[in-house]
Amino acid sequence: MKVIGIIAMVLSVIMWAGFASAINVTDTISIEVEVSELTMVDVNPTSLSWSGTEAVPPGGEGNEKAIQIENIGSTNITAIWFNNTYPSSRPFGTGGNASYDAGNFVAIRRNSTNERYYFPNRVDYNESQILIYLNVPSGYKYGRFRNSSYEYFWAVTEGASGNCTDGTFKIGKTPHTQTQTGSTDLTTCDPSLTGTGLNPCREGSLTPATEPQYAGMWGWADLYVGPNDDYVNYTVAVNAYCNETIFFRWNIDAPGGQASLHAQPFTTQTLVPGASVIANIVVRVPYGVVYGYSSPGTLTVIASSQSNS
Repeated sequence: MKVIGIIAMVLSVIMWAGFASAINVTDTISIEVEVSELTMVDVNPTSLSWSGTEAVPPGGEGNEKAIQIENIGSTNITAIWFNNTYPSSRPFGTGGNASYDAGNFVAIRRNSTNERYYFPNRVDYNESQILIYLNVPSGYKYGRFRNSSYEYFWAVTEGASGNCTDGTFKIGKTPHTQTQTGSTDLTTCDPSLTGTGLNPCREGSLTPATEPQYAGMWGWADLYVGPNDDYVNYTVAVNAYCNETIFFRWNIDAPGGQASLHAQPFTTQTLVPGASVIANIVVRVPYGVVYGYSSPGTLTVIASSQSNS
């Protein structure tokens, strides 16, 4: 019996020792991290292509694609806008596909119902040859706002400054297409670029740009583009030499973009860190573009935040 008692006592000690070795103890430390202010976006995919089976004919619009713009920084993004590349001179009539810049074909819309596509900044140059069917007042230079299968004729002349920064700008209401001539008489127009009168065109004065990089070299105006019952809002900028126009919507860095009412940032709501926004993109290839690959273009995304410091 004594032996059994001793054995039981030994087993009891061994079991207690086993349980004692499994006891955990804890303590805590304090962690503190200050995240620095950094505004940063990530855009995906990083390239878009309309080629092969998705090649776009002259006067056509490419299949819709999309990019996602994510706020990967630490500040609230309060505005996002775009700019795109464009040819440095008139490509039409040159006979070379490399004269055209693919960035100048890009049109973008917000990813919501009933949103329209707008060019960030579509650049066109004056016509290099006489259009015998276009009637404009003497002394005006003229060209086209080209938009895939339709285009609007514009005309511009110098103002009191002796250049086009404060000149008069005219634009037809009905587009020129393959099946209709459109508004080709730009002599008598509505007396406002945002007018909806009975005349076939609109006209108004350009305002000299005040941004330091554009002052003395560009004039601008808000305008309606299209018929009275189906127009869209754009801003047009014209260079001092009256031979280059920029029609823009999503580029507030263009001449007059800060003062314009029609030019807008692409985003309308604050994008907090970790959130993202989608932009839908097409390309609109005008008539008269040479077949093959145009020169590669670039679409730049610009994000702005309000610093807390």
